[in-house]
Parts: sequence; C-alpha cells; structure tokens
Amino acid sequence: MSRSVLITVGLVLALLAVQSVRLGREVLVRLEVLSTAATDSLQWTLSQAEIEQLKLENAVLSARDAQDLSQVRREFDILYSRVATIRESRTFKSVREAPENAQILQRVMARIDTLITYIDGPDEALLFGLPQVSKILRKNRDDLRVLALAGLAEHARITEEKRLNLFAILSRLAWVVLALCVALALTALMMGRLYQRGKRLAERTRFAVARMRAMITSSLDAILVVGDDGRIQEVNGAAETIFGYSRGEATGADMAQLIVPDHLRDAHEQGMQAYRAGGTAKVIGQGRVQLEAKRKSGEIFPVELSITASQSAEETVFVSYLRDISDRIAAEEELTRTRDEALAGERAKADLLTVMSHEMRTPLTGVLGAVELLEGTALSPDQHDYVSAIRTSGDRLMAHVNDVLQLSQLETSVDYEHQRIFNLSDLVQELIDAHQSTARRGRNDLSLHCSLGASGGDVLGRPVALKKVLVNLIENALQFTTDGAVSVDVQRLGQSDTVEISIADTGAGIAERDLDRIFEDFIRLDASYARSSEGTGLGLAITRRIVVALGGDISCESELGEGSLFTISLPLPASHTGGVIDAAHADPAPVPQAPAALQNAGNIQVGDDAARILVVEDNEINRLLVERMLTNLGHQVVLAPGGAEGVAAARAERFDLIFMDISMPEVDGIEATRQIREQRLAEGTQIVALTAHVAPRDHARIRDAGLAEVVTKPVSKSTLAEVISRRVRRDRSGGNAPAAAPGQAEAGSFDQGSDITQFFQALGAERGAQFLAGYCEEVDQFLSDLRAAQTLDPDQRQEAHRLAGSAAVLGFTELREALLTIEHVETEEMPDLMTLACEWEQASREISAALPGKAAG
Repeated sequence: MSRSVLITVGLVLALLAVQSVRLGREVLVRLEVLSTAATDSLQWTLSQAEIEQLKLENAVLSARDAQDLSQVRREFDILYSRVATIRESRTFKSVREAPENAQILQRVMARIDTLITYIDGPDEALLFGLPQVSKILRKNRDDLRVLALAGLAEHARITEEKRLNLFAILSRLAWVVLALCVALALTALMMGRLYQRGKRLAERTRFAVARMRAMITSSLDAILVVGDDGRIQEVNGAAETIFGYSRGEATGADMAQLIVPDHLRDAHEQGMQAYRAGGTAKVIGQGRVQLEAKRKSGEIFPVELSITASQSAEETVFVSYLRDISDRIAAEEELTRTRDEALAGERAKADLLTVMSHEMRTPLTGVLGAVELLEGTALSPDQHDYVSAIRTSGDRLMAHVNDVLQLSQLETSVDYEHQRIFNLSDLVQELIDAHQSTARRGRNDLSLHCSLGASGGDVLGRPVALKKVLVNLIENALQFTTDGAVSVDVQRLGQSDTVEISIADTGAGIAERDLDRIFEDFIRLDASYARSSEGTGLGLAITRRIVVALGGDISCESELGEGSLFTISLPLPASHTGGVIDAAHADPAPVPQAPAALQNAGNIQVGDDAARILVVEDNEINRLLVERMLTNLGHQVVLAPGGAEGVAAARAERFDLIFMDISMPEVDGIEATRQIREQRLAEGTQIVALTAHVAPRDHARIRDAGLAEVVTKPVSKSTLAEVISRRVRRDRSGGNAPAAAPGQAEAGSFDQGSDITQFFQALGAERGAQFLAGYCEEVDQFLSDLRAAQTLDPDQRQEAHRLAGSAAVLGFTELREALLTIEHVETEEMPDLMTLACEWEQASREISAALPGKAAG
C-alpha cells in the first residue's frame, strides 16, 4: 500500500477524532447548561412574584393598626425584589424583549413606584392610604398574571429550542462517531493487510538473507564487511582461505593492520581520511582496481579489489570484494614471455630471410648478369645451350628465393602494393598472350573470356598482386595439363563491386581428399604432381594469402583425371576516371610500374646523348655488370667501390643519376646519401637504391633516408632503362636532354619535371588526353571545395591522397608533396592552400602545353 494512502487515512482519522471531540465537548456544555436552574429560576421567580403580590394584598387587607404596617412593608420589599429581578436579570431578557411584556412590566413598575410613596411614608399616611394601596395591587395582580403566563410561554419556547439544538448536536456527533468507527474499521483492515504484507516481506527478506549468506559463503572471492572505524565486521569462507585468518581472528580486527601491505598502509589511511572528509574516493566506488594484499604469512600477492560504501542513518559500512589474481598474473606474464619469444623468433626469422636475401641474391645477380652479357656475345650452339641452362637454373633458384621471401612478407601482413586504377581486361590479356608459347609447348589451347560491363575493364585494385595470383594459377594449369585446354573467365557479378575470375583446365585433377591441403605451405601432392613439376610447394599457399590480403577468397573444385576449376572472388570496383591512379592508400611504391613499351625494351636509351651516371657498389662483379649494362644503353658511367668514394665522386663532378648500393663496409649507402644531401653535393640529382634487401621495412627505411626509389637485385638492363627514363632530369645542361615530344612543355622552366610524355606513350594520345582533362577538373573541384570548407574532413584527406598518387604518376613531385601535406595535416583546421595553389598553377600550365587548345585549369 502506498504511503500516500496511509497519509490520507491518517488525516481523515485525525479530522474525525477532532470533530468528535469538539461535538462531545459541545454536548457536555449544553448538558451542563441544562443542568443548572436557570430555566427553573425563571418560572419560579414569575410564580413567586405573583404569590408575593397576593401576600402583599393579604397583608394590606389585614392591617388594622401601626403594628401591622411592618408586615405590609416586608411583603412589599419582597414583591419589589421579585419585580426588580424580572426587570434587571439576564434570565428574563427574552421575556422583557417581547413588546407586550415590556408594556406590562412598565405598568407594573409604575405601580410599584406609586406604592413606594405610601410604603416609605409615615405610618399614619400608610394607614390612611391602605385602601388606595389595595386598589393599586388589584390592578397590578392582573398584569403580573399576564407577565407570569408570558414567562411560562417563553420558558417553554426556550426549552424546546435547547432540546432541538441538543438533538442536532447529538445527531452530528452520532454521524461523526459512525464515520470514525468506519474509518477505524478501514484502518484496522489496512493495518491487517500491512501486517500480512510485512509478514510476507519479512519472510522474503529472511529467504533473501539466507540466499545472500549462502552466496557469500560459497563465493570464491573474499568478501569483507568493514565499519567506518576500519574494523572488520564480517568475512566469508573465501576470505579465510585467501588470507589465512579464521573468522574469529578477523572479526573486530583493524583491516589495515591485518591485510594491507606495509608500503600501502599510509596511502590507505590517507584515502580513508579523505573519503570521510568528503573528498574524492580513489578506490571506493571506482569499480575493479588491481592492488596488492598481505596474507597472514606475510606474503604479498596481487588482488583485484572492488569496494562499495553502504550508508545508513547509524553508520557507514564498506563491503569489499577481493579476488586473488596471482595465477592470472602468472599466466599473463607467461603469455607475455611466450609472445616475446615468438616475436623474437619471428624477428630472427625475418632477419635470417633478410640476410639470406642479400647473401643469396647478390651472387645470383652476378650469375644472371653475366649470363645476360654472355647471351649478347657470339656463342656456339653448345655454348648457347649451356648459357640457357645456366639462366634457367638461375631463374628457378631466384624464383624459389622470392617465394620464400614473399611468404614471409605475407605472414607479417605486409601490404606491399597500394590501390590504383588499371584495366583488368588488358592485364589478363597480356598474361594470356605471354603464356601462349608455354601453352603451345604442351599442345594446350589457352583462351580468355571477359564480361566486365560498361566500365570497359577499368577497375580499382592492386594489379601487381593480382598479376602474381593469376600467373601462379595459369602456370599451374598449364603445367599439369597436356593436350588439353585452359580457359580463363573474368566476369563482374551483377552491379556489385565483386569480380569473379575462374581458371579451368582439363589436366590431371586433384583428389577430393587433397582439396583441403593444396593451399597449405610446402604441400606437394600425389605422383601426378610430384613427378611432373618442381618447386617449393608454396605457389598456392602464396596465392591464397595474396587473395585474402586483397579482401577476396579462393576456392577449388576438381575431379581426379578430369581437371580443376580455381575460382577467385575479389572486390574490384569499376572506375570511369579514364586511368586515374587512386592513391587512397598509396605511398610511393618500391618500384613504380613502367609503360609496357619500356618493359619490353632490350637496349632502350634515354636519348640520343648519354646520361652521366654514378654507380656506387662494393661488389666488384655487380659493379662491372651494371657498368656494362649502362654502357650498352649508351650512358657514361663512373664507378665508386664504396660509400666514401661515392661521396667523393659526387663532390668532384655533377651526375644526372646516382645508383647507390645499401650494404657496404664502413660508409653504407644510407650514410653516403645523408652526406651527399647534407653537403648539397648533388642538387637536383636523384639517388636510386640498388640493393638485394627485399624486406618492406628495409625499403621503408631506405626511402625515409631520402633515396628516390628502391631497385631490387638482380637487375636487368630493361629495369635500368626504365629507372633512367623516370629519374634522369630533362633539364641537363649541355644540350644532352632528350628531345621533347610534340605537345610537351619544356620542363626546364619549372621546378617539377613531369612524365607526361611517358604517360602518352603508355596510354595512347586519346586516352591520355581524356585522363588529363578529367584530372584537371578533379583538382580544380578539390581546390574549390577546400576554399569553401571551414575544416578538413576525412573525405577531403582521402581525395588529397588519391590526387597525390595521380600527380606522382605524371611526375609532378612538388604537387604530390603539397597534396600529401593536406592529407597528413595533424589538426582538423583548414591549412594554408597557397603552396598547393602555386604548385597546381605550374602543373596546369605544363598540362595545358601537352593539350594544345585546351585549358588545363
């Protein structure tokens, strides 16, 4: 029952009680009034007045001499007092107030006054006037009779009125008493219900207390109830077990002295004093806190502690829950140690792979480079076969080394490539064309079917990684298929971003029991695979890891003797930007892709005149091979056998490009680069790393040191030609710069030289012009959006990154840096756009020159 109902009932009872008391008091007062002789006195006085009138008349008639006059006077005095009472007493007020009674009383008083003259006179006069007195008294008798009768009538009226008033009071009192009785009955009923409810609540409370006590008793955590004075009031069995104290020892003891370690006791006391003073609690009510506690044996151990304050009118108690976490801490320490050991093992493995990479790839560079040079000489048929065998074995060894290193990179989740826009149809077609000779050797039919919708094949993705996947699968299919067919099917699933690529073959097939194993590391299957192929068993394992890293999945369906079907599903959103590279996640790639025309070049030269190139390499064989390749390309080469010699050569003369080995004794490539840059010895000349290090963290360290890009050994003549075409400045003095292509601006007038010529060569005139026009519109719109915005949002940062990637492809280095500055600004405030606007103005002028008759922005 709610408190408001109880309050209402209480108020009603109080009001009824007050009303009953008031009415009872009034009844008592009325009864007391009725018990007095007031009404009887009125009747008696009127009757006595009439009697005294008769007595006086009798005394007058009986008077004969002077001695009888005293009796007459005494009777007159009595009559006079009765009439005076009627005239003056409050009892007779109602009688006097009646108009007819007032006249009668006035006549009576007038006669009394007349009689006074006789009564108060001498005896002789009184005796003589007795007849007259008798006459006056006879007249007065009738008036007194009328007055007495009127008084009796008034008495009857007043008595009836009082009776009716008393009856009304008694009636009200009865109703009040009845209501009070009803209210008392209801109160009794409610009290009964409250009693029953309280009884049930008490029963439930007993059960709850019993359950709580059972829970506390069976709890695995220690529970301590501590009073405001710091003494323990209650403990459970777990507390006895954890701390080693019995209930009797703990109850009443000071908790701080009992279980708080010595080095934490002062802090505990200060915290309790601060809490009692109303300060901020550091532990109480703060949830779970990890601290230390002390056992009876003195052992200090870690606990997880939670304290809750329970306040009442009498006192404040603190309920503490403590859990011994010694085992958990030990397990965490063991887990941390195991993790550190595993990480150390991974680092050791990575370091081993790095060393293996450098120490194996460096001699391989010499072998494969020498083979490439031998192939350019006059060889007999037998010698040519020997050289081919050497190249085949060297390439296979290099492929094995690369497989192991790539597997290591994928295990460490290295994102070795960044997204850009490319033509998927062209990429797959190039792979099909490149493998047609292999297919013919196995008498296989290799075909392609593409269905990519209206996008024309332009997608956003990672082409190098995708090419690695497709090469592995196509080569596997051709390797295990003879006198059959291999088909590649590429299709977009509806309007989604998912592209499905299927590679089907009619080869040996895979047993059902082996389908779950083929993507594991170092797995070689049955005799049909083992006897017909060589390798590390890492191809499909690497393929699966790359597909997963690209956000896709790969599956295989196969029937032994019938063939296999590998299906890849990848997120490759369609793009309609005409070849714009998306740099949403891009940093400079280790080795940028060169145009296809350059990739197929055997003796590509930068121009009609030679570039002057410094090669810093401590390995004599590699140094001579690189020198021979560069010389064959028509360039002038200066060799330096170490980092210190490279710095001295850069100080002695100016070079158009510097190839810098990294791992060299005394002064390594990074230190040599730092000295060259600090001493400003090669202003405007780019330094390219030429190294056997392949680990991504090594490449990142090399680029952070200021080298333009990283070329991994072994290096081919075509790779050197590509790097030179990208990195040699077009504004070399002496008229040695290559002739500008038609429509290309002279780069020497600008700080940033672009690669628009190569861009047109790679994409073609029409597609290149389409891209440049679209790129100008995008940059102009981006600048407009930045000027209109108050703050820099994530979408604008992403757009800056994307445009920076495209600027890098076009060779606008300063523009790319300005865009990356926008992307990486630390605050959300809009940065100064002056630098970006200036760089874009310069770049747009160069683009305008490459697009005659069109405004580039």
